[in-house]
Amino acid sequence: MLRIPGVADTPPPLLATLRRTVEEPAAMPDQRVARKRRIGGNDGTPWNHSWDLPALWASRVIDKRQWRILWLGGGVFSLIVAAVAVSMIGGRKAAAQIAAPQGVSLVVVPAPDKVAPQIQERTEASILAEIEPLARKFLEARTVAELLPLVRNPAVAADRMKAFYPNGKVAAPGMAWFNSGGVTSARGKFRALIVTTGDQLEKQIAFFDTPQGMKVDWESWVGWSDISWERFMTERPVTGHVFRVTLSPVEYYNFGFSDEEKWQSYRMESPNHEHALYGYVERGSKLAERIRPAPDVKNMELIVSLKYPVGATSSGQVEIERFVNEGWVQEEAGP
Repeated sequence: MLRIPGVADTPPPLLATLRRTVEEPAAMPDQRVARKRRIGGNDGTPWNHSWDLPALWASRVIDKRQWRILWLGGGVFSLIVAAVAVSMIGGRKAAAQIAAPQGVSLVVVPAPDKVAPQIQERTEASILAEIEPLARKFLEARTVAELLPLVRNPAVAADRMKAFYPNGKVAAPGMAWFNSGGVTSARGKFRALIVTTGDQLEKQIAFFDTPQGMKVDWESWVGWSDISWERFMTERPVTGHVFRVTLSPVEYYNFGFSDEEKWQSYRMESPNHEHALYGYVERGSKLAERIRPAPDVKNMELIVSLKYPVGATSSGQVEIERFVNEGWVQEEAGP
């Protein structure tokens, strides 16, 4: 029977002590190291090798302290990742400031965001492919208006072409063969090669690499001079005029240039091979040294300034007063 306890009675505890029905797991080995063991079947037959799961998860017993460690570790890892990301972004915007010893300045330049693309050099084949149609179009042009867009320095060449082609029409030779010499020569911004024209003449043509693309050097093609050979020989001017000539050493002294101890003589031929003059330069002068061909050179193409002596008695003898250029192609715009 139930009895109501009296005042002097000491009642028993209302809650019984909780007893574990599951035995405490044995102390686990270091949970960070996995053990490899052999697992077998009930009949003793071995199975495949396997890796034990970490004891932390196998036991599924995680106390509050372990949870705190896990949360703390995860938070620290997140902060590290965030700091690295911010550092990488900041490095792209400004140079890092590095402490240096006193009196020493260190400058750290940030790496560029983008690497500039490398400029590939043009190949010989690509250059020839570009200038072949240009050469054909140039040699087939029949008017000054058709020539001007194809030539170097059209603003300078326009007046020269109008004087060279008085009626504005051009005798177009056409092109039978491109690069008939099989080789090209290059110097600076220009490249030259041989073409065979429609009338079967082999002739050198030069091209310049300009901001507007490859262009033809018209002056060297026609052998331009600032006065015609016919007019020069008729008027005999005593002021200099610029000519493109083929120069070769000769021994000819006559009339106003008969003193061979004072003068060195040369023969000069026009680009179209229709005219020739004897030119003289003072021996021992810088000009004489400048235009003298090498001993094994029979002739050379030059641009020179020529004039007649005062009171000239012969139209075929002139003074070479100035050297302008070696070769008929001038890299810089000029006469």
